[in-house]
Amino acid sequence: MLDIAAFRTLGFARQEDEAIWTRDWICIGTCDDVAETGDVLPYTIGDHAMHVQRGADGGLAGRFNKAQHGGCRVVPLQCQQGTKTPCSFTSCGHSRDRKAISAGELGDDTPEMYQYLGLRPERLLPVRVAEAGSLLFAHLDPHGEEIDRIASALAEFAPMIARDGTPRLFEEWLEFGGNWKLVGQYIAGIDTQTPSGSADMLTGETVLGRVRGRAAWLFPNLVVLKAGEAVCVVLLQPTALTRTLCRVHVFGDDGLGWRNVINSRGIEAARSQSAVDGIVDMRGRGPMPVVSDPAARWLCDRVARRFDAHPLDGAANELASFIY
Repeated sequence: MLDIAAFRTLGFARQEDEAIWTRDWICIGTCDDVAETGDVLPYTIGDHAMHVQRGADGGLAGRFNKAQHGGCRVVPLQCQQGTKTPCSFTSCGHSRDRKAISAGELGDDTPEMYQYLGLRPERLLPVRVAEAGSLLFAHLDPHGEEIDRIASALAEFAPMIARDGTPRLFEEWLEFGGNWKLVGQYIAGIDTQTPSGSADMLTGETVLGRVRGRAAWLFPNLVVLKAGEAVCVVLLQPTALTRTLCRVHVFGDDGLGWRNVINSRGIEAARSQSAVDGIVDMRGRGPMPVVSDPAARWLCDRVARRFDAHPLDGAANELASFIY
């Protein structure tokens, strides 16, 4: 199991940025976010700020933002501590994201135009992006794998959102006081694991209100819950070492009251994080309490494999000290 330091320390978060967030396909939103020509969806992956824009031909262009560090000559100290800060420069990799920007907001002299696109968007560093049914993904590594394996796993589990053009019922952002790995375990809420077609996707059964449903966690940040034709997609985005923004997208119907389901699970995750923060020894370290659901060991295995494949140089790579 992971050491509790993996759920609250800046050093571990920086390793995740190197080995996970910049090496995997990250789900960043839905096609509804950029439905019209010129619409822009900003998203910060780790400490890297990028955006996706819908082109006149219907395709997508992914780019790193023009103002990666806002108007600062150097990154301020308060922005280097693992917390996304409220700032007027929402294009910065250390600030909190804003929601999608419609094409009508991107006038020539607007702050949004300069921060995200600059004067020559075509000269910005490109980011690989892909559509998998109703969902949008981005990959910061230009040499990483293609989206095919991810799309196939998603289509197998949730055909509704794997189909192009499935409309989104509503979107809501909910934020909880827990590390993204812990929040993901509780949001998935898997009590009985079932076979999955991909090692990077955990699937199983879960209790959704008064009914039993199905859950899938596609590593690292996509959790899909479904009951019948109702589907809830949750995107996990770290906003601090022990805070996670859940971007909730609902498809089908809201008969289950998805907001209440996600909110109650997020509150439980926050309580668990508080318990983790209270388990310390003289070094502020200690073994993570055993979590009964199958997501815990699966998550540890996924993280360990990523760190093993992309180790940091020298003494900075302390993966062994984070695993019991």
